[in-house]
Amino acid sequence: MTGGRSTPRTRIRRNALRAVYRLDQIKAVLDANRLCHVAYVDAGEPRIIPTLYMRRGDYLYLHGNRQAALLHHLAQGGLASISVMSVDGVVVARSGFHCSMNYRSVVLFGKGEAVDAAQHEEILDGFVETLIPGHGAVVRRPTPQELNATAAVRIAIDEASAKIRTGDAIDDESDLDAEVWAGVIPLTVRAGEPEPNADLKDGIDVPDYIRGYQPLS
Repeated sequence: MTGGRSTPRTRIRRNALRAVYRLDQIKAVLDANRLCHVAYVDAGEPRIIPTLYMRRGDYLYLHGNRQAALLHHLAQGGLASISVMSVDGVVVARSGFHCSMNYRSVVLFGKGEAVDAAQHEEILDGFVETLIPGHGAVVRRPTPQELNATAAVRIAIDEASAKIRTGDAIDDESDLDAEVWAGVIPLTVRAGEPEPNADLKDGIDVPDYIRGYQPLS
């Protein structure tokens, strides 16, 4: 599915040439990150919560403690707005006005729904595998108590848009002869050397899937 739709809430008006409404491109931005911010209204007051997410098909999944207000809100069909952003570089211009960042972002609106009980454990397994590929095959299985304590909800990736900036600084023509450096400072996330737990049992080597872990990009 590559189609998408623009709505009054998702239509990008400022720097509209950077707008993306194709669903496949929106998914690509979502797949390049794991952290989102979820905004909702609770008892008439605004709330915004940073949390991990997972995309599967046309849905964005969230999980956490079953007592969490956000998950209760979404499981009851509550409305939310979700934002995701990856920063790719600092854009250095000849004027402060045109300094910026290269980025990929998505804003999503929708109603939450609880994950079906038959899929609950499989979705929680998916979070482990999505966050640490290869680890799901070796971890201890969750206990009934752990499963009962953890809620999983989803929101359809339907009413969404992406905004993407790439490339050089865009300076005014009158500034091009200025004696000021202009360009892009690339930014990346890299994995460091794995650090074992202080209580790790002797003789357990770092597995290949951990040593070869690659951050999203």
